[in-house]
Amino acid sequence: MFKATTTFTQARNIAMALTMSFAAATLVTACGSDDSADTTPSPEAEMSSENQNSMNMAEDNAPTASNTEEVMEDEPVAEVKQSTTTAEPEKTTINASTDDAADKPKSEGAETHTVTAQGLIFNPLVIKINPGDEVAWRNMSTHNSESIDGLIPEGAEKWNSPMSQNYQRTFTQEGIYVYKCTPHIGAGMGGVIIVGNPVNLEQIKNADVTGAAGRLVRKAISEAESM
Repeated sequence: MFKATTTFTQARNIAMALTMSFAAATLVTACGSDDSADTTPSPEAEMSSENQNSMNMAEDNAPTASNTEEVMEDEPVAEVKQSTTTAEPEKTTINASTDDAADKPKSEGAETHTVTAQGLIFNPLVIKINPGDEVAWRNMSTHNSESIDGLIPEGAEKWNSPMSQNYQRTFTQEGIYVYKCTPHIGAGMGGVIIVGNPVNLEQIKNADVTGAAGRLVRKAISEAESM
């Protein structure tokens, strides 16, 4: 009986030893797991850390708000100054052309009418023009153009062109103008210019002229009355 008790006691001691060993092993494993959990960062923690580092680097490299504002403000100002400087010569040019136009006014729609000396006649014999138009005598070798006294409107300026030279003049006063080639009026060489309305028609009708000048007067009256 004593031997059986001893055997039971030994078996119990062995069982207790095994139980304690298992418990110790379990404790060690649990402690190791806790240490690993404490020291090893989770994937989420690693990603968060990397994102934070990236944000810090971006903030360090990115320009500050004040620098960005300075760049955005300085560049447009420089462009405006340059464009303003370029536009000033153009404005000066426009003003200059306007001043020239004011200094040299021109009659709107003014025309130049040509009378050609052909042999002993002026062609055309009668021309009708507007006030402000110009008459140009051409091919004037051995000829001239001279107004006839009493056969131009009252107050109008007389003229007498140089011999054998082309000549032109502008007529601004309305009325009938009768002119001649001084050395060849005896051969009937002369002409008529009617400027605008023939306001001096009665004066021309009452003129006491004969010969070639008379023929020019009759032609002037006929043309004026047909207007």
